[in-house]
Amino acid sequence: MNLRALACVLPLAALSAGGAHARTERLALVVANHQGGGDLPELRYAGRDGQRLADVLVDLGGFERADILSVIDGEGGDVMGALDEVERRVARAKQGGDEVIFLFYYSGHAQNGVLRLGQTQLDMQTIKRRLEQSSADVRIAFVDSCGAGAMTREKGGTLAPPFVVAVDEGLSARGQVIITSSSASEVSQESDDIQGSFFTHYLATGLRGDADRNQDGKVTLDEAYAYSYGRTVAATSVTRSGAQHPTYSYDLRGAGDVTLSEPGGADVLIDFPAESQGRYFVVDLDRQLFVAEVDKDAGNASRIALPKGQYAIKKRMDSHMLMTRLSAREKGVFTLDEGAMERVSFADDYAKGTPILSDRIADQVGFALSMGLGAQLVLDPGDDGDLFPGLAYVVIEARGRNLVGERIMTSADVGFGGTRVERDVPGGTLPADVVHVQGGVNVLWTTRLFDDAVLLGGGGRLAAMYWQHTFQDATALPAGVEPRQWYFDFAPGLVGMAGWSFANWGHAEITARSSVMVYTYDTVRPVFPVEALASVWFDF
Repeated sequence: MNLRALACVLPLAALSAGGAHARTERLALVVANHQGGGDLPELRYAGRDGQRLADVLVDLGGFERADILSVIDGEGGDVMGALDEVERRVARAKQGGDEVIFLFYYSGHAQNGVLRLGQTQLDMQTIKRRLEQSSADVRIAFVDSCGAGAMTREKGGTLAPPFVVAVDEGLSARGQVIITSSSASEVSQESDDIQGSFFTHYLATGLRGDADRNQDGKVTLDEAYAYSYGRTVAATSVTRSGAQHPTYSYDLRGAGDVTLSEPGGADVLIDFPAESQGRYFVVDLDRQLFVAEVDKDAGNASRIALPKGQYAIKKRMDSHMLMTRLSAREKGVFTLDEGAMERVSFADDYAKGTPILSDRIADQVGFALSMGLGAQLVLDPGDDGDLFPGLAYVVIEARGRNLVGERIMTSADVGFGGTRVERDVPGGTLPADVVHVQGGVNVLWTTRLFDDAVLLGGGGRLAAMYWQHTFQDATALPAGVEPRQWYFDFAPGLVGMAGWSFANWGHAEITARSSVMVYTYDTVRPVFPVEALASVWFDF
C-alpha cells in the first residue's frame, strides 16, 4: 500500500472510480445567524461571512449559485429542513450516476457543544451525524463559531497546523472532513477592521489564491487549512481574547484529488510580485466590499483571483495609505506596481471597504434611484370610472437606506400619467383628456434573502394626488360645465415590494400600493387607489 498526501480541493476536481470519470455534483448549505439568544451579543458579520464563502465557491469552486442553499437567521428546524433538501438532491444525483461533494458552512454563536440559532439550539453532534449519514461521496464542513472544536473533539479532533492524511492508492476519495475555527474552549472572534470573522476571512482569502503554496493554480484543502490556521493564530494572538486555533477532524480515504478552488482559471488574476512586501487590502469598488487581504514577505510572488470588476488596492503605512485603482472589466492578469501607487491620507481613503454587512447587503447607508412603469385603478363605489379612470404612468423614485434606522428605507417618488375618457355630462358624454400627477413619501422595513439576491419590504406611504380633466371640445359643453376640472387630495396607504439583484450596480423591483382618499366635490365618499409598478433601480 502506497501512502500519499491527500489534496482536498473545492471545485473538487474529478473523482475517479474504476477508470471512468463520473460527473461531480457540488452542493453546499450556508448557515449564518447573528442572534444566539439569551444574553449573547448580536454578531455583526455572520451573514457577510457566509456570503463571502458562497461567492468564492461560485467564482472559483465550480459551484452553481442554485446549488448553494442558505439559512440566514433561521431556526434549528430550518437547518434540518435544508439538510433534508440537500439529501434529496444528493439522492437524485446519485441515481443519475453522479458523484457528489457536499459542503456545509456555519457562522454564528455556539455554546456548550450546541449551535445557538436565535432562540433555538442544534447540537453539533447532530450536524456531525447528519454529515456522516449523508450519501454524498465527500462531505466537508467549516464551522466558524465559539467552541466549534467540540464538533471535532469527540473522535480525534486535532489542534495543529497543516495535516497529511494517509490514503490507499487506487481508490477515489470518499468520506468527510470537518474544520472548525477554534478549539472547544476558545472564542471565535470577529473584527471590525476586516469586517468579518478572522477564520472565514482568511479561509476566503486563501481560496482566492493566497494559499496556493505550490503555485499550480489550485488551492487544496490542506493548503487552505494551513493558510487559515497560520493567519488566524497570528491575527488573534494580539487580541484581548487571545489566540484562536482552528481544528480539524477527518475520516477520508482514497486517492482522488478534491480541489476547493481553482484561482488559476479565474477571469481576473492580480499578481503581487516577489519584491513587494507588506499587508495589502483589496476592495471591490462596485459594491464597496472588502474582498481580500494579502500579507506577504519579499522574495515570494503571490496571486489572488477575483471576478471582473473595479477594484482598489491599498497598503497601510504608518502615516498614510498607498492606493491604486484597478479596472478589471475584461479577463486578464494584472500586476501590482507599488511604485505607481498614490499616497493618500487616511481621511481621503476612497475605498473604505467597510460597509457593515450582516445577512443583508445593507446595514450601510446607501442611496438608489429608479425609473419604472405603473398602472393605477381607483376603486370608487360612487362612480362608473370616468372621474378616476384607470391609467398607466411613469414613476421616478429616490431612496435612502438606513438613514433613520437599520433595515429601514425611506423614499420619495413622483409619477406622471394620462388617458382619455368619455365623461358624463348633462345630455350625454364628451371626450376628455385626463392628466394624473402624484408624489409620495414612503417608509419601508426591509429584509434580504437568498444570499442578498432577493429584497422584500413593506411599510407606509403618504401620497398627494392630482387629477385634471380637459374637455376636447369646450364649445359642446352644456352651460355651467367647466372645460377644465381638477381634483387634489392626500392619500395615506400601504406599500409592499419585492426586488431581485441582477448586478452589483442595480436591481429590479415590483411594487404594490393601496391607499385611501376622501372625495368631497359633490358628495362625501371614500375612494381607493390601487397601483402596481415595475421598476429598475440603480444602487449607489
